[in-house]
Amino acid sequence: MNEYLKVLQAITQFSDRLLADEYQSVEIKQSATHLSLDVEPCIQEIKQSALRLKALVHVCFKDVSQAEDVWNSKPRIAKASAVDVWEQIGELSGCDVRIRSLGKQGKYDAVVKVRKSWSDKATKLKNKWFLWDQNHQVFQRDSIGFFDKDNLYKELRNEVDYQSERVILILENELNWIFKELQSIDIEKVEYCIECFDFKSQARFRERLQSIGGEIVSKFTEPLKYLPESYMKTFKETLRDPVETLVHKSKMGISLIDFEESCKVIGSILDNLVLEIFEERIKLAIQTVEKAIMFYNNFLDKQARYQQETPQQRGAEKDWIEYQRQQLREVEQYIESVISH
Repeated sequence: MNEYLKVLQAITQFSDRLLADEYQSVEIKQSATHLSLDVEPCIQEIKQSALRLKALVHVCFKDVSQAEDVWNSKPRIAKASAVDVWEQIGELSGCDVRIRSLGKQGKYDAVVKVRKSWSDKATKLKNKWFLWDQNHQVFQRDSIGFFDKDNLYKELRNEVDYQSERVILILENELNWIFKELQSIDIEKVEYCIECFDFKSQARFRERLQSIGGEIVSKFTEPLKYLPESYMKTFKETLRDPVETLVHKSKMGISLIDFEESCKVIGSILDNLVLEIFEERIKLAIQTVEKAIMFYNNFLDKQARYQQETPQQRGAEKDWIEYQRQQLREVEQYIESVISH
């Protein structure tokens, strides 16, 4: 590249001398002018190419530095306490078992509590508006007339909204047991292992750790804010749909059968939501623990390999890194000479 640049610059210099020579013909001077003008873009292209190449070589230097950083991390990983890592794997395995047990029990308890809560509210409304006769164990009404329809609608909608708040409290309480198990994971021990790695790997692991931690906090402390993907609407909107269907089914009033069917649909929505949320959160918790165990297992695998490396192997790797850096420096010097020429 540098040789070509020198040739092109020589052409320009020769053309300039020819143009200054008063004994040269007009025609040859015109040719020299055109040639000089056309050579200039070639010179600029070489210099621009050199600048682009310089940027690419800079990336190569980063690759070599990364290789050296990994090389420097190997002794740290090799010397880390394997006993501590195995202890963490054991604790995480116990955590996994407890999460599965707590998840199964919590899901059952949440469904029972939510189901009872809604059943009590629906029964109370039904008895009030359709006039339950305690003595004869029958309803005195089989439908609500036009004038009472709007009042029942408003009360039913309010109860549905209140029910969503009750569901939040029940879910938060039952999920909290799993959340506490996840909080028991010793992040300091994870961080200790992370610090043994090269800087690039450290940044990647910490980013993952922060992302997983943020997702866990959000989904366990705000269970209804992050619904399963199958829900296109908010929880309140989903619960209100059967209410809207009920009130628009007939302009004249609301029958007892339709009211019971609407309450049944709402109850089914509540059951399905609680089950889906719990299954998703349990899955998230188990995957989190499994990822932590995998991280420790991979750490131990690397440690075993690094402990088997000989001083000769370490020396050969260091020599390779230095050789690549020296080669890149020579290329860099050559590029600089082109740019500054």
